[in-house]
Amino acid sequence: MRLRKLLKVGILVGVGMVGSSSLTGCAKEPYELELVGYDYTDRALLDFAVNGISGGNVFLSTKTSGGGKYACCVLLDRSTKTPFTIDVDYMREALVTYPSDKIVEPADKDHLKAHVEVKGPIPEKPAYLEVHFYPDGHIEGAISGDDGPSPPRLKLERRLPYVR
Repeated sequence: MRLRKLLKVGILVGVGMVGSSSLTGCAKEPYELELVGYDYTDRALLDFAVNGISGGNVFLSTKTSGGGKYACCVLLDRSTKTPFTIDVDYMREALVTYPSDKIVEPADKDHLKAHVEVKGPIPEKPAYLEVHFYPDGHIEGAISGDDGPSPPRLKLERRLPYVR
């Protein structure tokens, strides 16, 4: 009888310890950030990636859209503080005239690479890693919260997804 009671108590304590350790373990999991690109340049971006995680292609931004889609996921350690750097790889689509569709500059044959600083702050509930490609060639990174990614920083017109 005593042995049964001891076994029951031991099992309950063991289950309780496993349950509590799994709950505290959740707090230490990294953030999973959706990757989203914003293209303010005059050329669509191909095969965009951050730290080896693909963000897909990014069309030219509009007044209401950055041009990219959401891609999962870039992991961010919960202890990370800003500023920190990310590695961005991408290729540029050909620069074409419109409506004649003449190529002014050919598409890149190799990936361009940049070390990009992500400045703060990090929101309480980070959800998106934004990568902003500017017309002058510089790139900025930012983290936005679970209320959605930020609107485009530059409000630009475009004629087609790949023509300004």
